[in-house]
Amino acid sequence: MIFLHLLLSFFCFLTLTSVFCIDKICNKNNCQLPYCQCAVSNSNPTSLDITDIPQLVLLTFVGNLNKYTFDPIRSILNPTYRNPNECPISSTFFVNDNYTEYCLVQRLFDNHNEIAMTTSSNKCPLTNCYDENNWRRWSDNDWKREIKQQRLNLIEQSKIHQSHIKGFRVPHLQIDDNKHFEHIRNFHFHYDSSMLFKSSNFIWPFTLNYSFNQTDCINCDDSYQTIETLWQFPLHEWTYPNGDFIFFFVNFL
Repeated sequence: MIFLHLLLSFFCFLTLTSVFCIDKICNKNNCQLPYCQCAVSNSNPTSLDITDIPQLVLLTFVGNLNKYTFDPIRSILNPTYRNPNECPISSTFFVNDNYTEYCLVQRLFDNHNEIAMTTSSNKCPLTNCYDENNWRRWSDNDWKREIKQQRLNLIEQSKIHQSHIKGFRVPHLQIDDNKHFEHIRNFHFHYDSSMLFKSSNFIWPFTLNYSFNQTDCINCDDSYQTIETLWQFPLHEWTYPNGDFIFFFVNFL
């Protein structure tokens, strides 16, 4: 029996790079809502008929909030726009610290919008996208400091309780060795929304309990690690019909 167990473990080790071990494959037996959801593409992961599932549109903004950006946002969140239940629409804001006026963040939160966050400086962690002379790739400590600081900014300056800060997105969608996952879990975030997928492969929101097929993920990192009960709200690329612009959006089937 011991020999058989060792043989199975050795087999799993040899095939780890191409095939996951049996107990590491996500399925409905080892992954069930509300704490776990397998990554499912182009299909319905629920027991509901597809015609009975409401279409949900998740509206998000990323960046700073100040007097220059607030008016366009307020026009989009005009109270004349309503959901089918007659409630006004709301949005999720992934806020950084650059030129942000936190009184406006507090106002949006008080009006039932979700306040999430990206890093404090919003600098590029993986590549020098702003051609900075003193740029360097972020270390693990850089990630920790940036996440911790912006979380404190929202708590102390916007007077938002830490329990309401649940979502995170990496700056400029630059995932680097998945360094941010451990930190946002330690700070009790509920979800990450940083993975970008090709539009040919629509992915439902899923948890990171198990490994998943990253073939169609544009910015995923090969050093993927599993994180218990942390949700991923995937982004999907969309090219404007004339091919000049590419937009990113969260897709719910």
